[in-house]
Amino acid sequence: MNTDLFNPFDTFSFNDDTCFLSGKKLNKDDVNWVSTFPDWLLDRYQLRENYILMLGGNRLQYKELRMPACSEVAQAIVNLDEITQRAFENGYDEMMKLSDLTLFQLMARIFYGVMYEDYKQAFIEYEEKGQKFQVAPTLIQKFKNLHLMLQSLIRKVEFIDFIPWTIKRYPIDISKDIFNYKDEIQHLNFCLSLNYFGIAACLQDNGEVGIHEADILQKIENKTLHPAQFEELYGRFLYTNYLLRDIPDYLIREESNTITLRLPENAFGSLPKYAPWKDEIFAQVLTNMWNPWGIPLEMVHRYPNSPISYLISERTGEFIPHEQITLDR
Repeated sequence: MNTDLFNPFDTFSFNDDTCFLSGKKLNKDDVNWVSTFPDWLLDRYQLRENYILMLGGNRLQYKELRMPACSEVAQAIVNLDEITQRAFENGYDEMMKLSDLTLFQLMARIFYGVMYEDYKQAFIEYEEKGQKFQVAPTLIQKFKNLHLMLQSLIRKVEFIDFIPWTIKRYPIDISKDIFNYKDEIQHLNFCLSLNYFGIAACLQDNGEVGIHEADILQKIENKTLHPAQFEELYGRFLYTNYLLRDIPDYLIREESNTITLRLPENAFGSLPKYAPWKDEIFAQVLTNMWNPWGIPLEMVHRYPNSPISYLISERTGEFIPHEQITLDR
């Protein structure tokens, strides 16, 4: 990165006296604490006292997940929450009017906030043991760039000739309005469903997963999904993104308070974009996604057949209407 932009991963700057996004130093009176999960969401689903499992195996209450921010960043978060609350509470049609950038900012803020607390605690534990806290360079690169893109909340960030993410949204035919949140840290996958719609996303695949899954995405466009169909779609995103090869870092420039990002030329070199697809591994992913329905692996995949699908009919190759899915909603 050929800029002097704040990068908390240079020194693992997860401190109460540093704004999590801008890097501005804060004194005790300057700190604005912003919640990782929007306050309106915590209230709607009564999550403040509930516990979330962290990577280190410890459990924290949702209300404990928060980050220090300067006044500019805190106000940007307030604005983001007002926009997304209004859209999300008014349902799928209003949520669809939100830009992908706004949805990305919401998801990246949550993703980064959870990771922020994970790394903050891990750094402290390693320091107390007199050990050096280390993270794989490829993962650091992804987190650094996620943080950089999240700065679009407070400054102009331009993506030149590419879109960094794949984000898809669908109405869901579910029996109860519940909050369903999942993320996957290695490849920056994210899933969020509430108020009878869901969002499945890869936050830094550079749009490749959407291209790879274009045939299925075209068939289910504007369709209402059964919850198991939505979980299957997210499972496809997870596995496809897992197979996608990493690229060298973005070409990043900062001019006149604008950050620009470009993909490197010949990003994948001589290698194919994807590692080979293996049905037996994808079947395990699906089994995990369908755990609420108790569908065993031996039912999901019986060699030499392909794994079962609730999205696409094996017989016709077309979308299966959600009303035909007999699983519980």
